[in-house]
Amino acid sequence: THGDTHPCHAQTLLIYGFYLLNISEIDMSVRVYRKCLDIFLNTLGDCNLKTACARQALGLALFIQGYNQYNFPEALWQIEKSTQILEALLNSKHVFIAASWRLKALLLEGLAANTDDEQVAKEHLKQAKKLYWSCVKMSREIVGEMTVQTARYYEHVGKVYRVLGKYGKAEDCLVRAEFIMNHVLEEGSHESIGVTVHLATLYAFNLEKEKTAERLFLRCLRSLREIQGVGVDDFIEMCYRGLLRVTQTRPDDQTRYLQWYTDWRDRADEAAAGSSTRRDDFNSLETLLDFVSKELKQNTRQRQTSR
Repeated sequence: THGDTHPCHAQTLLIYGFYLLNISEIDMSVRVYRKCLDIFLNTLGDCNLKTACARQALGLALFIQGYNQYNFPEALWQIEKSTQILEALLNSKHVFIAASWRLKALLLEGLAANTDDEQVAKEHLKQAKKLYWSCVKMSREIVGEMTVQTARYYEHVGKVYRVLGKYGKAEDCLVRAEFIMNHVLEEGSHESIGVTVHLATLYAFNLEKEKTAERLFLRCLRSLREIQGVGVDDFIEMCYRGLLRVTQTRPDDQTRYLQWYTDWRDRADEAAAGSSTRRDDFNSLETLLDFVSKELKQNTRQRQTSR
């Protein structure tokens, strides 16, 4: 069996970190990704594809972890370092490079939101928009227009246009992203709902299309009840805030939506309190890694026995 300093162990940690990220265990995901990166650096060196992917994954987790405080210095450094390695190892048209551009653009959006200097913020957003359009172009050339990956990039461009106040262009990009998502994915999927929530928010707060926004928000809420993962609570929050916005002139409907929101918030708080026991089970990285190591060894023995 492989020891806990072997690249195979690091590969498992990379997958496990992704799992943790998608159940909103962000802090633990960051710690697992750090351990994964350390193993790859010690065994494979820095100029290696697996190391670059680990840096990229860590950068994304750090971005999510620091989003509320707009604290991105290390996340930006990891992603830029990953991009340098990928550009040195791969040809200029590769999906991994586009993924790094996307992460850097996300960080530039965060930096724009965290500065009081409007000119600096605008420059950050212009850079982000340019990177996203580069991602759209590369994705269309490599995997085609009607793919989830291309739709994601359209969504990101649309959100940047919205922040820049270019609401017509924002609508065009978000409508295109929603069309692609609904065409290639099942109705009510996490990916497609995210686009629809952002489109509905644009309609509610910027384009004064209240009826369309209300219909989209309600459709998203019905689907979000069945989904778990990163950002789901944020999407639900956006839906309720949007519904309260579009019913400002309809007090009865607004009161009803406010009661729905209060009931959901109470249930979410109870669920968060109940999940604390799961975090206590892995209160240290050593405990977590010991658990993962035991699981790997047990699976290895089972495979050998079955042979």
